[in-house]
Amino acid sequence: MTGEISSYDGRGFCPSCGSRLLDTTDPGDTLIEIRVGSLDEAPFELKPEDEIWVKRRESWILPVEGAAQHEGAAQHDETS
Repeated sequence: MTGEISSYDGRGFCPSCGSRLLDTTDPGDTLIEIRVGSLDEAPFELKPEDEIWVKRRESWILPVEGAAQHEGAAQHDETS
């Protein structure tokens, strides 16, 4: 990807096709959500700590093992 990411309302978009790439809407500005589908290669060495919006999960998708489950957006402790 080349070019500057376009942003609107805390969301970042591809300058070429407009696909949503990331979210920066964390109130504490400590988290950035990166859309895994926007990466050329999946970061297999990373392990999710949180799974958010599980109330929207399709019934055939299993929970992420070992990850904290959140019905909506994750609430993070600023001290950790």
